[in-house]
This record gives sequence, structure tokens and C-alpha cells, in this order.
Amino acid sequence: MSAILKKVIYTSLGVASVTQDKLKELVEDLIQNDHYTEEEGRRIVDTFLMDLRAQVDMVHGNVQHKVDEILAKAGITNLQQLKDELSNYFRDVKENPAHITRLPTLKQ
Repeated sequence: MSAILKKVIYTSLGVASVTQDKLKELVEDLIQNDHYTEEEGRRIVDTFLMDLRAQVDMVHGNVQHKVDEILAKAGITNLQQLKDELSNYFRDVKENPAHITRLPTLKQ
């Protein structure tokens, strides 16, 4: 699931980057054709970048909130705790394969 989330986020950021580049090209064309001054062009690009940053922060916050909800339902307080528990479990199984019968359980 985390791989899918990473792909979605990276794709979104890629689209935003391409959009930013195209916006800059458009503004430069408008400046060259005397439709906008350089200062107005900078203001447009800066406004776009601030809005983009706010949207990226919002998406990141929403994703983090959903991940925290899912972990809480599983009785895990944070992702590091899950990683530590899995590492310990795999280490135990490698040392003694009989531990495989002791699967981790959800805390209820």
C-alpha cells in the first residue's frame, strides 16, 4: 500500500512540476509580448508556487492522518513501532524457526 501512495504522491509532484514549467514558459511569453511586466509575471509564478506548496502540504497531512488511523486500528502507535516489532519477529524466526507459530497478533 505504501508503494501505491508513494507513486501517487510522486506522480502528483511530477505533474505539478511540469505545470510549473509550462506556467513559467507562458508567463515569459506574455512578458516578451508586452502583455505583462516582469514583476507581474513573478507575482503570478510566486502565487502559483505558494498555492502548490499549500496543496502538497494538505495532501501530505491527509495521507499521514489516514496512515495514523489505520495504524491505530491495528493497535500500533506509530510506524517505527511496527517496523521494530516486525524486525524482532523476523530475527526470532531466523534464529529459531519454531517462532513462526508465534505470529504477531493485533492488540484489541
